[in-house]
Amino acid sequence: MTHLIEADNLSVRFAVGGGLFRAKREVQAVSDVSLTLNAGETLALVGESGSGKTSFARALLGLSPISSGTVRFEGRDLAAMSAQDRQTMRRSVQAVFQDPFGSLDPRLPISAIIGEPLRIHGIGTARERDARVAELLELVGLPATAKSRYPHQFSGGQRQRIAIARALAPKPRVIVADEPLSALDVSIQSQILNLFVELRERTGIAFFLISHDLAAVHHLADRVAALYLGRVVESAPRDALYSHPAHPYTRALLDSVPRIGMGKRVPGHALGGEIPSPLAPPPGCHFHPRCRFATERCKAEVPTLRPIATDHLTACHHPLLEAA
Repeated sequence: MTHLIEADNLSVRFAVGGGLFRAKREVQAVSDVSLTLNAGETLALVGESGSGKTSFARALLGLSPISSGTVRFEGRDLAAMSAQDRQTMRRSVQAVFQDPFGSLDPRLPISAIIGEPLRIHGIGTARERDARVAELLELVGLPATAKSRYPHQFSGGQRQRIAIARALAPKPRVIVADEPLSALDVSIQSQILNLFVELRERTGIAFFLISHDLAAVHHLADRVAALYLGRVVESAPRDALYSHPAHPYTRALLDSVPRIGMGKRVPGHALGGEIPSPLAPPPGCHFHPRCRFATERCKAEVPTLRPIATDHLTACHHPLLEAA
């Protein structure tokens, strides 16, 4: 089966610093990550800030250069695509960004913002584009009269709905959503999350969701991959990962989620320590300085991502359990 999007040993490196008396240093933002996304599926990439999630997403979108490895869309290598094929790919893969205030041009009315992808890709006549804008506003729960207003006249949640409408305009097959809830109030987050669920059911669109919100991921994702300092440490179907996390980092992320129990809200357990600098990652398993199960082997040897059950992979020398 041909995957909709496939990343194979994808690495992203950046040169930082440098000056008159200082040499540039290299940051390994993403290291040999291999993930696939199928039609109609939601794949979530989770991890702390600084784990490389956004760098990976930008590489998928062609917004950041790929240092090594490949990204394929419907089996075709992104790097080998012609300009026309890239344009087709960009129509099929749209993005929703984290900041609903910064992602919309304040100088344009909503009709122009949502209609811009249609204009760029030469979709429809002016009248057809106008009708599509009205249809999209209704789809995301905004009145058609909103098209004549400007971004500053809307709340954060409404702006994110506008950004989603813009992403849906050219009828893409995939939406890459980079922390689409984090800048919103909790009550608005649930509305946007429910909107994503409804859109997937109505349109069959696939989502690549980047988030640190494990509760939101559980609500939406089919599969989940945990990223730590640029490496995938665990990947599994959602229910398997949430019920039987095999990597200590994944377990720590899940333990940090607040829970409801015994008639009151039970706080989660924060993961101890700080994520190391990607400029100087620890040797061996990057997580070993924060892992209470670490051994001398963990400090010296990089664990490989290996299967422990059907579709359940982990990069750990001492998995918490062998999932059944």
